[in-house]
Amino acid sequence: MKQYINILVTIVACLSALPVYAGEEGEELRWTLDECIDYALENNITIQSSKISIETREANLLETKSSRLPSLSASASVSGNSSRSFDNTGGEFSKGAQVGLNTDVPVYRGGIISNNIKAGEIELDKARLDVEEAKNNIVLSITQAWMNILFARENYLYYRDVVETTEVNLERTRVLFEAGTVSRLDLAELEAQYASDRYSMVTAKNELDIRITELKTMLDLPYDTNFRPLYPASVEVPDDALPAFGIIAQEVLDIRPEIENSRLSQEVARIDLANAKAGYLPTLSFSASASSSYSDMYRGSFGSQMNDRFSQYFGLSLNIPIFSRNENKASVARSEINLRQAELNARQTRYDLLQTIEQVYVDVKAQQARYEAAVEKARSAGISYEYQREQFELGMLNAIDLRQSKNALLNANAELIQARYSALLYRKILDFYRGQPISVGSGHAENISDDR
Repeated sequence: MKQYINILVTIVACLSALPVYAGEEGEELRWTLDECIDYALENNITIQSSKISIETREANLLETKSSRLPSLSASASVSGNSSRSFDNTGGEFSKGAQVGLNTDVPVYRGGIISNNIKAGEIELDKARLDVEEAKNNIVLSITQAWMNILFARENYLYYRDVVETTEVNLERTRVLFEAGTVSRLDLAELEAQYASDRYSMVTAKNELDIRITELKTMLDLPYDTNFRPLYPASVEVPDDALPAFGIIAQEVLDIRPEIENSRLSQEVARIDLANAKAGYLPTLSFSASASSSYSDMYRGSFGSQMNDRFSQYFGLSLNIPIFSRNENKASVARSEINLRQAELNARQTRYDLLQTIEQVYVDVKAQQARYEAAVEKARSAGISYEYQREQFELGMLNAIDLRQSKNALLNANAELIQARYSALLYRKILDFYRGQPISVGSGHAENISDDR
């Protein structure tokens, strides 16, 4: 009995160590950014649809490669015939059978078969690149949603600490008011400050709930899933110097799938043009057949008739286009237009990507400078508030001036939080475009009540 209990305990321990990806009702689902990205890459509908397109292109390529092979078909039929004699005095019923074997082999198609195979291989590569593009888009979307959550959470935690501090100051001011040290106006100002801080805290909490719901919707989690992000313990803004924009631009152009995809589109357009020009060339095919038949109207057994009537045929068919009512000319013209359009699309893709990277590059530098300025502003506002708070406690400053100083400090710290995560977001976006994996923060934060 003891042995069975030990086995049961071991099984329960193993199951409890498994990661949870779908919570039951009331069960909390906690994921890091990496786990959110992994789940989205595995379950996103757009990515799954792109993967299905790969299977379609593989089937098309198999069909195209098989067009080189000969076709082979067999036929068999039985028949009956009833006819009257010339004087309508009678007739007889006859039976027969026919069998045949046919084959057709393309010998020369002007290079169209080889071109189609090459185009099919390129289309398969393009489908794989489409999947990579879809993955990149979802990774950026999840990362931005995650950064919005981190910003909203830190904003909420900040205002929650502010409320706790204001509440302590309010209680102390009430004691001073009862002792006659401060006026009723000073107490009313602190009560108003406390109410304002609580309002800011509730607003920040609602914003956090909205951002978490947005991420949950983006992940397409079931509506009854109790989802909660697993926050990092610390988040640092990178402060290393950026390379020159020209270096970054070249890095991006070398690795981004949309650039390669547009180049392959030009290759497909060139192949289509070659196929259109092949319409002017002759085609050559080989065909062969073998057949035999049997009829009871003739003498001889079934086997002997099938042997005697066995016939074979083979031949070469040459088709030389002379005048196709300008169909080939129009096809070539359309293909040339499509090639020029593909080249323009490639240039536009390159231009759009470079424009996006340049904008992100500028934003990174601007947000980094903004963050450094916000740090200094918050530090100065903190020093000013501490000085005025000391004056207030000594009775040298009224509550209205203290509240103004407190509001300036709140605004400075709120701007610091926003600048911090804006700088971090744009830097992570730029790093991702450069091919670097996205990683935000380190470790896991301890459980903090009421942060979702």
